[in-house]
Amino acid sequence: MVNKHTVIKKYPNAGREWRWQYVFPAMSLSVDPRSGKVRRHHISPSSIQKIVTDAARKAGIPKHATVHTLRHSFAMHLLMPG
Repeated sequence: MVNKHTVIKKYPNAGREWRWQYVFPAMSLSVDPRSGKVRRHHISPSSIQKIVTDAARKAGIPKHATVHTLRHSFAMHLLMPG
C-alpha cells in the first residue's frame, strides 16, 4: 500500500492538477474504505463500456464498438502524420 504522506509530499498540487483528476467521475459520493472519508470516485469500466456501446448504436454505427476500439482509433490518428 502506498503511504499517503509520501504521495502528498511528492505531489503537493495533485488535488488541483487536471492530470490527477478522474476523466469520468461518478455521479454520487461514496465512503473511501481506507480513510473513512466521503469522496467522489471514478465510474466503473463496465459503465463506460455500456455508454460507448449505446452511443455507437444510437449513432447508427453497424460495427461492434468498444473503448478499446476508440483507443486504437486515437493511436492510429496519432501515427498517420508520421
